[in-house]
Amino acid sequence: MLNSPFQLGPVTIPNRVLLSPLAGVSDVPFRRVCQELGAGLGYIEMLSAAGLPYGGRKLDELVARHPEEPLLGVQVTGATPEILKTGIEALHTHPVKMDTLDLNMGCPVKKVVKRGCGSAIVKDPVNAGNLVRAAREATDLPVTTKIRIGYNKLNLTVKEVCSELAKAGTTMLIIHGRVREDSYSDPVQYDQIKAGFDAARHAAGDSNIWMIGNGNIFDLASARRMVAETGCDGVLISRGCLGNPWIFKQVLEDSEVHPNLDEWLDVVMRHIDYHEEFYTEGRYAAIRFRKHLLWYVSGFPGSRALRGEIGNLDRMSQVRDALKAYAATLPSDFPRYGDQNEYKRTHDYDPKFEMDRSHDRGVEYYEDAE
Repeated sequence: MLNSPFQLGPVTIPNRVLLSPLAGVSDVPFRRVCQELGAGLGYIEMLSAAGLPYGGRKLDELVARHPEEPLLGVQVTGATPEILKTGIEALHTHPVKMDTLDLNMGCPVKKVVKRGCGSAIVKDPVNAGNLVRAAREATDLPVTTKIRIGYNKLNLTVKEVCSELAKAGTTMLIIHGRVREDSYSDPVQYDQIKAGFDAARHAAGDSNIWMIGNGNIFDLASARRMVAETGCDGVLISRGCLGNPWIFKQVLEDSEVHPNLDEWLDVVMRHIDYHEEFYTEGRYAAIRFRKHLLWYVSGFPGSRALRGEIGNLDRMSQVRDALKAYAATLPSDFPRYGDQNEYKRTHDYDPKFEMDRSHDRGVEYYEDAE
């Protein structure tokens, strides 16, 4: 089922395993790698509707598209219909073509929430519906929506929000199965995701809305569980693809096989090439790539020591040399995560949570929304 194409308005999405718009991560090089490994649709990371009219160099860097990206979505958040509509209209003056537009109602980052955006929106189901209506007035692109099941555990608004979004005409509904106050160690509430989908289907009547499940999808088994427990039409991969863009291939091919050393090195080097092409060689490019290195460098013997060695490199050429030297110490067919305990240890540590929540710095184009 996840291999099947589907339609968002006039846009044909080739499969139902999608790449999430990840703050601080979803740039051109990363999206290219994920799409080459099977991601049906990738997104530019979330943008502030309030900041969009002001443009700037940072926005130009974020709103970029490589000619080989077959499909590209953009994600926007705004606190009011007026702000959102103005921001989307400003976005459409940018020369880069988008294929679909998602409204973020799930971001938990403090600087986003305190302005009434992201997951703060799910506190007011009526406003959530009005935001969809405003977006549809401002764009001809298919309008989709990504939400959380509530703002906190005492205020699970998922059914009311989904009902309003369906009435307002969202084309696709993505539900992350946690509330804003949850950490990523808190379990995904599959029953609440299902309740949201059921409410949306009931409110939509004859209209078709694609239902996408999100949260804790790290492998084939967790993707299967999301489908089985929520009845979703597809899945959105978020943290599960950090250092593991092969997850799209694994889910689509119904495989639990991790890449061997040669396959791993080929993809990492390709990502480095794309990264250098986009950001050019230099310290800026190397610093931006460090987080990817920390995610990629796991699953092989001695990878912890390698992580410490490469964490401070400031030239992409040095990164290449270090990875090649490390790979030469192991057989080319050595399997990644041959030790499943190492796989568990790797995924118990979550640097993305630290970046987004502990340090409040995951969203790059938000300070401009003052």
